[in-house]
Amino acid sequence: MTPLAGKSKAIHFFGGEDEYEAKRLARLFLEEEGLREDPSFESVPGDGQSVAEACEQIDRLRDALQSGSLFGLRKAVLWKDVRCLGAKGIGRDERLSAALASLLAVLRGLAPEEVILVIQAGAVDERRQFLRGLREIASVRLFAPLGSDRNEDRALGEIAERMRRRGLSPTSELSERLLAASGGDRQRLDSQIEKLALYQADERPVAPEDLRLLLGGGGDGVVWDFCDAVVGGSASEALRELRTLLRQGESEVGLLLALVQKIRLAALGLLLWEGGWVHLSGSGRFVKAEVAPEAQDYFPKKKSGAPVSPWQLGMTVAAAKTRSARFWVNALLALSEANRRMLRGGEKQVGFELALLRLLREKPALP
Repeated sequence: MTPLAGKSKAIHFFGGEDEYEAKRLARLFLEEEGLREDPSFESVPGDGQSVAEACEQIDRLRDALQSGSLFGLRKAVLWKDVRCLGAKGIGRDERLSAALASLLAVLRGLAPEEVILVIQAGAVDERRQFLRGLREIASVRLFAPLGSDRNEDRALGEIAERMRRRGLSPTSELSERLLAASGGDRQRLDSQIEKLALYQADERPVAPEDLRLLLGGGGDGVVWDFCDAVVGGSASEALRELRTLLRQGESEVGLLLALVQKIRLAALGLLLWEGGWVHLSGSGRFVKAEVAPEAQDYFPKKKSGAPVSPWQLGMTVAAAKTRSARFWVNALLALSEANRRMLRGGEKQVGFELALLRLLREKPALP
């Protein structure tokens, strides 16, 4: 008997839009419970592309559940890659609905001492009668993409935990960078964490330029580097990052809008800091912003509506305060005018570079 002996649920469901995570945790569950090593273990596919194929697979699953074990008191079954539970495609066919209703009747009669069923599925329609019935009798876990979570603290907490599992020490900077570089895609995130783990195998620190190489390749992470270079006042670095992004297919207008968001954060954060409503703690790459309670209504938000992380706000304000808040407000106006000119036509890259040079020609104040 495996560690599942005596547990109350005979059915364990892993599914949702994030199929990578559903598969990963279903596989982990099978390994931890030793189900694959069980002599009675049987795997039934659920990836039928037509109603007839899906109904045939459901019949095979029903037979597997009702046939019993030849090797012991209990049987282990995996129904994998299930595609017939979604809101699209074959999932709405009446014949399939009838087959699932018949299967649900069988599932209601399963006892964990006799059968353990693990279901690994893709996207599901939770309004379906089958899913509603399954929730009454099974352990059901559904996974949405990490990038869809509007609670950034929760997303960053999960990233930190995944780093710890791989033997890495998470920091606010690394977690934020990984979230930006992966776009909230857990498969890409795990790949990025694996690269970091291999790079740090000899326990050497990761320099900022190394992070760009490891987590680069376009996307939000490199856009972040470009915006940081502008706020940090490095014209040469900003132009280099801009040209790299444009070679990778990013649009000038899209990059300008991303920069506007960053500079708006710099202007608002600096105004709060100058008003004594934001306190910066830490130093170097570990600056964190603490916002006074009376300033919470002014606390900057992302496009998603989630608040900007204290680390991101702190790093932005620390870099921005070498110039005045008025400078950053004027920078927003200049970029708005550049956006209008770009939309009217003309050479967008040249126009964007000229706007950056005008923005960065003012020398930072000495610390």
